[in-house]
Amino acid sequence: QSKAARWRAGRERARRAAMANADWGGHAGTRLGLDIGGTLAKLVFFESEARPSWCNGRLTEALSSLGAAAGPGRPSWGELDEELSFADEQLGGRFHFVAFRSDHMERFVDLLEAHNLHVGVDEILATGGGAYKYAPLFQERLGVELRPVDELGVVVQGIAWLVDRPIRDRFGFLDSSPAASAEGVQGASSSCSSSTASTTDGSPIEALSPRRKCLELGAAALFPFLLVNIGSGVSVVRVDGLDRFERVSGSAIGGGTFWGLCQLLCPDCTAFGDAGRLAEQGDASSVNLLVEDIYGGDYVLPNGAKLPGSITASFFAKAATGAGGFGGEGGGGGGGARRCSDAALLHALVKMVSSNICQIAYLNARLHGVQRIVFTGNFLRQNPVAREAISENMHRVSAAHPDAEPFRALFLQHEGYFGALGT
Repeated sequence: QSKAARWRAGRERARRAAMANADWGGHAGTRLGLDIGGTLAKLVFFESEARPSWCNGRLTEALSSLGAAAGPGRPSWGELDEELSFADEQLGGRFHFVAFRSDHMERFVDLLEAHNLHVGVDEILATGGGAYKYAPLFQERLGVELRPVDELGVVVQGIAWLVDRPIRDRFGFLDSSPAASAEGVQGASSSCSSSTASTTDGSPIEALSPRRKCLELGAAALFPFLLVNIGSGVSVVRVDGLDRFERVSGSAIGGGTFWGLCQLLCPDCTAFGDAGRLAEQGDASSVNLLVEDIYGGDYVLPNGAKLPGSITASFFAKAATGAGGFGGEGGGGGGGARRCSDAALLHALVKMVSSNICQIAYLNARLHGVQRIVFTGNFLRQNPVAREAISENMHRVSAAHPDAEPFRALFLQHEGYFGALGT
């Protein structure tokens, strides 16, 4: 081992030791991280067992009541993601994750005030547009300053930090080729550890998709990668290192688009998690116009390549043709959409948004010569149809270039929380 390598290793050991011995309670606000997006707000907080502070037990107890009032006509406005919580032995404590609707920020402030959870907190680091929008609310009601930090920078830092933690939150990918195996993927395993082998509602990932695999990557092996952060909109960032990243593209069609259209098409669906679970049950072919609907089967291109009949030719096009349960006698229109199940509509909607995002990601990956594409953001939480659609689309475009290194869509279990975690 070279002298330089030994020096770097010693420096890393010193950094880890300093982090482990740091008094995270020295400033109460440092135990909290907020990411306030246009649709959802995410909170990450740390409860130290080695150095207990004001928030131990009290914050968890208060936030566990977020969805307690939910019921008919009273949709839940947030949830404590207990299944994502993890203990960090090195830091001597536990991390907790909370998500709630941004338009209920005043309700969240009420909760903090009612439990005196703001006492002793002077400032909280926050990212997202809400760090500016809601700063006056926090200052006036709680006397707490929301200090904005760079949004993309903290997402990158949150990802890199978590993949290096002892909990081994791995990059997961969905192999959409039935014949494919983990053997061709360096560092891959055919199953995930117990800390990552479940969906956000606790069900096994294998039950959702037997083709889900895990690709172990430390932060050093992670770069370069393309980050596709799917919040209300979409940001596409080329990342070459912790302090070397650049926003290269984006889209206004993201999670906010999905949720807005969801409310218009399926007004009875009042919770984002319910929308994701309902979409799993739907059949998008009753809504979308497929290649086989046009050609009667697969379509052979002039170069001999085959366009499978199961591929979508046009999203929601059957609403215009009167097919798939739309329209009445004599054609489409007349409120036929309500005769199609909400599950089918949501499945089609998820796939439409996901396919658009995937296309943008693929084009940017080719343009920048990056094969690893990390998809994250709240749109992917409790949304297995989106992850499957992105993975299948990425596999399809990779198959079109068999001589090139394949593009891989990578996911993490804590998707959506990296901005809050990085603060």
